[in-house]
Order: sequence, then structure tokens, then C-alpha cells
Amino acid sequence: MKFPPLKEAIFLQRENRFVGKVLLNREEVRAYIRNTGRLTELLRRGNKVYLKEKHQGKYPYEILLVDYMGTLVCIDSHIAPKIYAESLMPKNVVFEPKVNASRFDLLVDDLLIEVKSVNLVVNGVALFPDAPTKRGARHLRELAYLIDSRPACVVFIVQREDALAFAPNCSVDPEFCKAFEEFRRKGGMVKAYRCSVSIEGISLKDEIIVLGGS
Repeated sequence: MKFPPLKEAIFLQRENRFVGKVLLNREEVRAYIRNTGRLTELLRRGNKVYLKEKHQGKYPYEILLVDYMGTLVCIDSHIAPKIYAESLMPKNVVFEPKVNASRFDLLVDDLLIEVKSVNLVVNGVALFPDAPTKRGARHLRELAYLIDSRPACVVFIVQREDALAFAPNCSVDPEFCKAFEEFRRKGGMVKAYRCSVSIEGISLKDEIIVLGGS
């Protein structure tokens, strides 16, 4: 996936979940954050960030990348399904399929896929979530319920290169961890991939091992 031209800036502070203040060309501006996670280790004062222009909405820029100790991290949590779908081409991919009262990220043939964006890496292990997520646990339970009638898979897209493995972040969200373990016990497929990230774009690099669960 290619990025539009990006502007380099310095992160100053996070004002709320969706807005951060950055220093761009010696001017303080507000930029949109398309990620509700904590991002504590990434969005620190003084960190280099890369912005893309927004042509709609209240803020003129969005923080797309963070330079974390030399590793570029994409913090846009909405693009993970698109990144994964690109890797599946030319297969027939349906976005946001609805099954009963639930909506999922992708449908490939008969396989339901839920895709999660991962930004946190600790000692080489990518962790999800970095903040409690009732929505994430609900998605896994809904997929687990459907396994008896159709195959289901959850895919974790680590939007940085420095992860060697993936694991559920049980200390941060025990409920998600329980749902993750139950999904695997019922036969649900779990995959994790790390990405190659540059200021030009992002793409899947390779699959990494998944820790935790049955």
C-alpha cells in the first residue's frame, strides 16, 4: 500500500484519544490520531512523526507514522484489513460481510476473517490490545460461535518490522485473552504478520509465530 507524500514533524502531546499536537515547520498544529489505543511508548514528546494531509474534517493533518528508536510504526488502525486484503489478491475478497447480526472485516470464499491492527512490541513480542477492548473480545466470541457452521480466522497485522512473535496482552485485557483462548480451543485459525514500513508505504513482510491459547 502506497502512502501519499508525508510531512515530517515532532510530536508534542496527545490532547485526547483522537487529537495530538505536533511541531510542523516551527508551528504548533493539531493532527488527527486514527487509533484509540494508548500508544504510550510511541506518542512521546520529541518523537519524530510523519503526517499526511487530510482534505476533510476538522484537522488538516493525520499522524500516520511514528519513528520509534529508528523503527517506523504505522498507527493508522483502520488500514490493517486493506493491507491484508492486498496480500490475498487476486482472490475474491468481500469487505465488511454481514453474518446474522454481526459484521466482520473480510470474507474470502467461505472464510470469515477479522483483522486487528497491532502497534505495541515488547522484547520482540507484539501484543494486542494495548488498552482494554470490549469490541475486540466481542468479535472473537462472535467468530467462535460461528465456527461450527463455517471456517473463521483472526489475523493480527503488526504495523512495524521489529516483532518476532505475537501474543494476546493478557495483563492489559484478561477478557480479550479469555476470548482468544476460547476461539483457538474451538478450532479458530489465528495468524500474525509483521509489516515492512517506510515513508513510501506499508506491506506485509512475513508471518510470525503466535503464542498463547491452545
